[in-house]
Amino acid sequence: MPTSSPSGPHDGETTARDRVVAVRSRVVAVLSAFRPEPALVERCAALAPQVARVIVVDDGSGPAAEPVLAGLEQAGVLVLRQPENRGIGAAMNRGIEAAREVGIEFLVTFDQDSSVPEGFIAALVDEYDARAAEGLRVGMVAPEFFSATPQTRMEQGRGFLEAYAPIQSGLLMPLSAIDELGPQREDYFIDLVDTEYYLRARRAGLEAVCVPGLVLPHGFGHRLYLHFLGRRLRKRSGRPRMVAVSSPFRYYYRARNRVVLNREYAADPAGASLKRDARRDLLLDFAVALYSARGRLALLSVMRAGFRDGRRGVMGRMRDGIAARASRVSWRHPVPPEGE
Repeated sequence: MPTSSPSGPHDGETTARDRVVAVRSRVVAVLSAFRPEPALVERCAALAPQVARVIVVDDGSGPAAEPVLAGLEQAGVLVLRQPENRGIGAAMNRGIEAAREVGIEFLVTFDQDSSVPEGFIAALVDEYDARAAEGLRVGMVAPEFFSATPQTRMEQGRGFLEAYAPIQSGLLMPLSAIDELGPQREDYFIDLVDTEYYLRARRAGLEAVCVPGLVLPHGFGHRLYLHFLGRRLRKRSGRPRMVAVSSPFRYYYRARNRVVLNREYAADPAGASLKRDARRDLLLDFAVALYSARGRLALLSVMRAGFRDGRRGVMGRMRDGIAARASRVSWRHPVPPEGE
Protein backbone atom coordinates (compact mmCIF):
# COMPACT_ATOMS: atom_id res chain seq x y z
CA MET A 1 0.00 0.00 0.00
CA PRO A 2 1.56 3.35 -0.99
CA THR A 3 2.50 5.84 1.66
CA SER A 4 2.95 9.58 1.46
CA SER A 5 5.65 11.84 2.81
CA PRO A 6 4.82 14.92 4.92
CA SER A 7 4.66 16.86 1.65
CA GLY A 8 2.71 14.14 -0.18
CA PRO A 9 -0.61 14.28 -1.98
CA HIS A 10 -2.72 13.70 1.10
CA ASP A 11 -1.71 16.93 2.85
CA GLY A 12 -4.87 18.66 1.67
CA GLU A 13 -7.05 15.88 3.06
CA THR A 14 -5.23 16.01 6.40
CA THR A 15 -5.64 19.78 6.60
CA ALA A 16 -9.37 19.47 5.89
CA ARG A 17 -9.75 16.84 8.62
CA ASP A 18 -7.83 19.02 11.06
CA ARG A 19 -10.18 21.94 10.33
CA VAL A 20 -13.23 19.77 11.00
CA VAL A 21 -11.78 18.61 14.33
CA ALA A 22 -10.93 22.17 15.32
CA VAL A 23 -14.40 23.43 14.45
CA ARG A 24 -16.67 20.68 15.72
CA SER A 25 -16.32 21.54 19.42
CA ARG A 26 -17.72 25.02 18.67
CA VAL A 27 -20.98 23.97 17.00
CA VAL A 28 -24.20 22.13 17.86
CA ALA A 29 -26.63 21.12 15.10
CA VAL A 30 -30.38 21.36 15.67
CA LEU A 31 -32.79 19.64 13.27
CA SER A 32 -36.55 19.85 13.22
CA ALA A 33 -38.46 16.71 12.26
CA PHE A 34 -42.06 15.84 11.55
CA ARG A 35 -43.00 12.28 10.64
CA PRO A 36 -39.38 11.62 9.65
CA GLU A 37 -38.34 8.88 7.25
CA PRO A 38 -35.59 6.35 8.13
CA ALA A 39 -33.13 8.26 5.91
CA LEU A 40 -32.89 10.87 8.68
CA VAL A 41 -30.79 8.44 10.74
CA GLU A 42 -28.21 8.25 7.94
CA ARG A 43 -28.23 12.01 7.45
CA CYS A 44 -27.57 12.64 11.13
CA ALA A 45 -24.82 10.02 11.19
CA ALA A 46 -23.10 11.85 8.32
CA LEU A 47 -23.46 15.19 10.10
CA ALA A 48 -22.33 14.02 13.56
CA PRO A 49 -18.54 14.05 12.92
CA GLN A 50 -18.74 17.75 12.01
CA VAL A 51 -20.35 19.02 15.24
CA ALA A 52 -20.15 18.60 19.01
CA ARG A 53 -23.75 17.36 19.23
CA VAL A 54 -26.73 16.64 17.01
CA ILE A 55 -30.14 17.49 18.46
CA VAL A 56 -33.37 16.47 16.72
CA VAL A 57 -36.63 18.04 17.87
CA ASP A 58 -39.58 15.92 16.79
CA ASP A 59 -42.61 18.16 16.34
CA GLY A 60 -45.39 15.91 17.58
CA SER A 61 -45.09 13.14 14.98
CA GLY A 62 -46.77 10.61 17.25
CA PRO A 63 -46.14 6.87 17.82
CA ALA A 64 -45.56 6.09 14.12
CA ALA A 65 -42.25 7.98 14.26
CA GLU A 66 -40.87 6.05 17.23
CA PRO A 67 -38.79 3.53 15.22
CA VAL A 68 -36.94 6.37 13.50
CA LEU A 69 -36.53 8.39 16.71
CA ALA A 70 -35.24 5.30 18.53
CA GLY A 71 -32.74 4.74 15.70
CA LEU A 72 -31.53 8.31 16.10
CA GLU A 73 -31.03 7.82 19.83
CA GLN A 74 -29.10 4.61 19.23
CA ALA A 75 -26.83 6.60 16.90
CA GLY A 76 -26.07 9.09 19.70
CA VAL A 77 -28.48 11.85 18.68
CA LEU A 78 -30.30 13.77 21.42
CA VAL A 79 -34.00 13.49 20.55
CA LEU A 80 -36.49 15.91 22.06
CA ARG A 81 -40.15 15.00 21.60
CA GLN A 82 -42.75 17.74 21.39
CA PRO A 83 -46.07 16.44 22.81
CA GLU A 84 -47.97 18.04 19.93
CA ASN A 85 -47.31 19.70 16.58
CA ARG A 86 -46.36 23.26 17.56
CA GLY A 87 -44.54 24.42 14.43
CA ILE A 88 -40.99 25.12 13.32
CA GLY A 89 -40.41 28.15 15.56
CA ALA A 90 -41.29 26.23 18.72
CA ALA A 91 -39.13 23.29 17.62
CA MET A 92 -36.14 25.54 16.95
CA ASN A 93 -36.55 27.37 20.25
CA ARG A 94 -36.57 24.13 22.20
CA GLY A 95 -33.50 22.90 20.35
CA ILE A 96 -31.69 26.17 21.02
CA GLU A 97 -32.34 25.90 24.74
CA ALA A 98 -30.96 22.35 24.75
CA ALA A 99 -27.90 23.51 22.81
CA ARG A 100 -27.15 26.14 25.45
CA GLU A 101 -26.59 23.38 27.99
CA VAL A 102 -23.72 22.04 25.87
CA GLY A 103 -21.96 25.39 26.21
CA ILE A 104 -21.07 26.01 22.58
CA GLU A 105 -20.36 29.08 20.44
CA PHE A 106 -22.50 28.38 17.37
CA LEU A 107 -25.77 26.79 16.45
CA VAL A 108 -26.47 25.44 12.97
CA THR A 109 -30.02 24.54 12.00
CA PHE A 110 -31.33 22.04 9.45
CA ASP A 111 -34.56 20.44 8.44
CA GLN A 112 -35.01 16.73 7.96
CA ASP A 113 -34.58 16.74 4.15
CA SER A 114 -31.12 18.33 3.99
CA SER A 115 -28.03 16.22 3.28
CA VAL A 116 -24.96 17.86 4.80
CA PRO A 117 -21.73 17.41 2.79
CA GLU A 118 -18.37 16.77 4.41
CA GLY A 119 -16.65 19.99 5.43
CA PHE A 120 -19.88 22.01 5.30
CA ILE A 121 -19.82 23.14 8.94
CA ALA A 122 -16.13 24.08 8.82
CA ALA A 123 -16.78 26.24 5.75
CA LEU A 124 -19.54 28.14 7.58
CA VAL A 125 -17.38 28.72 10.66
CA ASP A 126 -14.36 29.76 8.58
CA GLU A 127 -16.49 32.39 6.85
CA TYR A 128 -17.77 33.68 10.19
CA ASP A 129 -14.26 33.91 11.61
CA ALA A 130 -12.97 35.75 8.54
CA ARG A 131 -15.75 38.33 8.59
CA ALA A 132 -15.64 38.79 12.37
CA ALA A 133 -11.89 39.43 12.10
CA GLU A 134 -12.72 42.29 9.73
CA GLY A 135 -14.93 43.84 12.40
CA LEU A 136 -18.33 42.80 11.04
CA ARG A 137 -21.12 41.94 13.48
CA VAL A 138 -22.18 38.68 11.87
CA GLY A 139 -25.60 37.33 12.84
CA MET A 140 -25.85 34.43 10.43
CA VAL A 141 -23.83 32.53 7.81
CA ALA A 142 -25.44 30.54 5.00
CA PRO A 143 -24.30 28.54 1.97
CA GLU A 144 -24.45 30.49 -1.27
CA PHE A 145 -26.79 27.88 -2.74
CA PHE A 146 -29.67 26.05 -1.12
CA SER A 147 -29.98 23.17 -3.57
CA ALA A 148 -29.88 25.12 -6.86
CA THR A 149 -31.35 28.31 -5.39
CA PRO A 150 -28.95 31.24 -4.82
CA GLN A 151 -29.32 33.00 -1.46
CA THR A 152 -27.72 36.24 -2.66
CA ARG A 153 -30.68 37.96 -4.33
CA MET A 154 -29.39 41.47 -3.69
CA GLU A 155 -26.80 43.92 -5.00
CA GLN A 156 -23.29 43.00 -3.91
CA GLY A 157 -20.19 45.14 -3.53
CA ARG A 158 -19.36 45.31 0.17
CA GLY A 159 -16.31 43.07 -0.01
CA PHE A 160 -18.13 39.92 1.08
CA LEU A 161 -21.03 37.85 -0.24
CA GLU A 162 -24.16 39.17 1.43
CA ALA A 163 -27.13 36.86 2.03
CA TYR A 164 -30.73 37.84 1.45
CA ALA A 165 -33.33 36.07 3.62
CA PRO A 166 -31.40 32.79 3.82
CA ILE A 167 -33.37 29.61 4.46
CA GLN A 168 -32.97 28.23 7.99
CA SER A 169 -31.67 24.85 6.83
CA GLY A 170 -27.89 25.14 6.75
CA LEU A 171 -27.85 28.42 8.68
CA LEU A 172 -25.07 29.03 11.22
CA MET A 173 -25.72 31.55 14.01
CA PRO A 174 -23.52 32.55 16.93
CA LEU A 175 -25.28 32.04 20.23
CA SER A 176 -24.46 35.65 21.13
CA ALA A 177 -26.62 36.84 18.20
CA ILE A 178 -29.48 34.57 19.25
CA ASP A 179 -29.24 36.01 22.78
CA GLU A 180 -29.50 39.50 21.30
CA LEU A 181 -32.39 38.73 18.95
CA GLY A 182 -34.47 36.53 21.23
CA PRO A 183 -36.52 33.44 20.35
CA GLN A 184 -38.00 32.68 16.96
CA ARG A 185 -41.63 33.56 16.27
CA GLU A 186 -43.68 30.56 17.34
CA ASP A 187 -46.96 32.20 16.31
CA TYR A 188 -45.91 32.02 12.63
CA PHE A 189 -46.03 28.20 13.05
CA ILE A 190 -44.33 27.47 9.70
CA ASP A 191 -43.15 29.42 6.65
CA LEU A 192 -41.28 32.75 6.72
CA VAL A 193 -40.09 32.12 10.29
CA ASP A 194 -36.53 32.28 8.97
CA THR A 195 -37.23 35.42 6.91
CA GLU A 196 -38.61 37.22 9.97
CA TYR A 197 -35.50 36.26 11.94
CA TYR A 198 -33.27 37.55 9.13
CA LEU A 199 -35.13 40.87 9.08
CA ARG A 200 -34.91 41.12 12.85
CA ALA A 201 -31.15 40.55 12.63
CA ARG A 202 -30.73 43.22 9.97
CA ARG A 203 -32.82 45.64 12.01
CA ALA A 204 -30.42 45.02 14.92
CA GLY A 205 -27.41 45.81 12.72
CA LEU A 206 -26.23 42.22 12.33
CA GLU A 207 -24.90 41.00 8.99
CA ALA A 208 -26.04 37.95 7.01
CA VAL A 209 -23.27 36.48 4.87
CA CYS A 210 -22.86 33.58 2.44
CA VAL A 211 -19.97 31.21 1.87
CA PRO A 212 -19.06 31.63 -1.82
CA GLY A 213 -19.72 28.47 -3.81
CA LEU A 214 -20.99 26.42 -0.87
CA VAL A 215 -24.03 24.26 -1.67
CA LEU A 216 -26.46 22.51 0.66
CA PRO A 217 -28.10 19.62 -1.21
CA HIS A 218 -31.77 19.38 -0.36
CA GLY A 219 -34.75 17.32 -1.48
CA PHE A 220 -37.50 18.85 -3.58
CA GLY A 221 -41.03 19.35 -2.32
CA HIS A 222 -43.68 17.93 -4.62
CA ARG A 223 -42.30 17.90 -8.16
CA LEU A 224 -44.79 18.14 -11.01
CA TYR A 225 -44.53 17.88 -14.78
CA LEU A 226 -45.67 21.04 -16.54
CA HIS A 227 -48.50 20.60 -19.03
CA PHE A 228 -50.23 23.01 -21.40
CA LEU A 229 -53.36 22.15 -23.41
CA GLY A 230 -52.92 18.54 -22.39
CA ARG A 231 -49.33 18.25 -23.59
CA ARG A 232 -46.24 17.86 -21.44
CA LEU A 233 -43.85 20.77 -21.90
CA ARG A 234 -40.23 19.98 -22.66
CA LYS A 235 -36.91 21.77 -22.72
CA ARG A 236 -34.80 22.09 -25.88
CA SER A 237 -32.85 19.08 -24.67
CA GLY A 238 -36.05 17.04 -24.76
CA ARG A 239 -36.25 16.68 -21.00
CA PRO A 240 -39.62 17.44 -19.42
CA ARG A 241 -40.14 20.77 -17.68
CA MET A 242 -40.89 20.46 -13.98
CA VAL A 243 -41.98 22.70 -11.13
CA ALA A 244 -41.93 22.22 -7.35
CA VAL A 245 -44.89 22.98 -5.12
CA SER A 246 -45.43 22.62 -1.38
CA SER A 247 -47.99 20.71 0.63
CA PRO A 248 -51.39 22.40 0.13
CA PHE A 249 -51.82 23.42 3.78
CA ARG A 250 -48.65 25.53 3.65
CA TYR A 251 -50.23 28.03 1.29
CA TYR A 252 -52.38 29.20 4.20
CA TYR A 253 -49.29 29.99 6.27
CA ARG A 254 -47.44 31.55 3.35
CA ALA A 255 -50.34 33.89 2.64
CA ARG A 256 -50.99 34.82 6.27
CA ASN A 257 -47.39 35.23 7.34
CA ARG A 258 -46.52 37.26 4.24
CA VAL A 259 -49.18 39.82 5.19
CA VAL A 260 -47.95 40.00 8.79
CA LEU A 261 -44.26 40.13 7.81
CA ASN A 262 -44.72 42.88 5.22
CA ARG A 263 -46.76 45.00 7.61
CA GLU A 264 -44.22 44.70 10.45
CA TYR A 265 -41.12 45.43 8.35
CA ALA A 266 -42.58 47.76 5.70
CA ALA A 267 -40.65 50.77 7.05
CA ASP A 268 -37.30 48.95 7.11
CA PRO A 269 -34.75 49.26 4.28
CA ALA A 270 -35.85 45.78 3.18
CA GLY A 271 -39.43 46.99 2.69
CA ALA A 272 -39.09 47.37 -1.08
CA SER A 273 -37.62 43.87 -1.36
CA LEU A 274 -40.50 42.47 0.67
CA LYS A 275 -43.00 43.96 -1.77
CA ARG A 276 -41.06 42.38 -4.63
CA ASP A 277 -41.11 39.03 -2.82
CA ALA A 278 -44.86 39.30 -2.28
CA ARG A 279 -45.41 39.92 -6.01
CA ARG A 280 -43.23 36.93 -6.83
CA ASP A 281 -45.27 34.77 -4.44
CA LEU A 282 -48.50 35.79 -6.14
CA LEU A 283 -47.29 35.55 -9.74
CA LEU A 284 -45.19 32.42 -9.42
CA ASP A 285 -45.70 30.31 -6.31
CA PHE A 286 -49.41 30.87 -5.72
CA ALA A 287 -50.38 31.00 -9.39
CA VAL A 288 -48.42 27.84 -10.23
CA ALA A 289 -49.99 26.04 -7.27
CA LEU A 290 -53.51 26.99 -8.39
CA TYR A 291 -52.77 26.00 -11.98
CA SER A 292 -51.41 22.61 -10.84
CA ALA A 293 -54.04 21.77 -8.24
CA ARG A 294 -56.87 19.33 -8.24
CA GLY A 295 -59.41 21.07 -6.06
CA ARG A 296 -58.54 24.63 -7.08
CA LEU A 297 -61.50 26.17 -5.30
CA ALA A 298 -60.46 24.48 -2.06
CA LEU A 299 -56.88 25.72 -2.46
CA LEU A 300 -58.06 29.21 -3.32
CA SER A 301 -60.20 29.16 -0.18
CA VAL A 302 -57.16 28.13 1.88
CA MET A 303 -55.13 31.01 0.44
CA ARG A 304 -57.91 33.52 0.98
CA ALA A 305 -58.25 32.41 4.60
CA GLY A 306 -54.53 33.02 5.05
CA PHE A 307 -54.69 36.54 3.63
CA ARG A 308 -57.76 37.30 5.74
CA ASP A 309 -56.22 36.02 8.97
CA GLY A 310 -53.03 37.93 8.24
CA ARG A 311 -54.97 41.18 7.95
CA ARG A 312 -56.82 40.38 11.18
CA GLY A 313 -53.69 39.30 13.06
CA VAL A 314 -54.96 35.76 13.67
CA MET A 315 -51.82 33.71 14.29
CA GLY A 316 -50.79 30.26 15.49
CA ARG A 317 -51.87 26.92 14.07
CA MET A 318 -54.52 26.97 11.35
CA ARG A 319 -58.07 26.11 12.32
CA ASP A 320 -59.33 22.58 11.70
CA GLY A 321 -61.80 23.72 9.07
CA ILE A 322 -59.05 25.28 6.95
CA ALA A 323 -56.89 22.18 7.37
CA ALA A 324 -59.82 20.04 6.18
CA ARG A 325 -60.13 22.17 3.03
CA ALA A 326 -56.39 21.85 2.37
CA SER A 327 -56.63 18.07 2.70
CA ARG A 328 -59.01 17.98 -0.29
CA VAL A 329 -56.30 19.39 -2.59
CA SER A 330 -53.91 17.21 -4.58
CA TRP A 331 -51.44 17.88 -7.41
CA ARG A 332 -51.79 17.03 -11.08
CA HIS A 333 -48.99 15.36 -13.07
CA PRO A 334 -46.72 14.37 -10.15
CA VAL A 335 -43.19 13.26 -10.96
CA PRO A 336 -42.63 9.67 -9.71
CA PRO A 337 -39.84 9.20 -7.14
CA GLU A 338 -36.49 9.46 -8.89
CA GLY A 339 -38.39 10.15 -12.09
CA GLU A 340 -37.75 12.72 -14.80
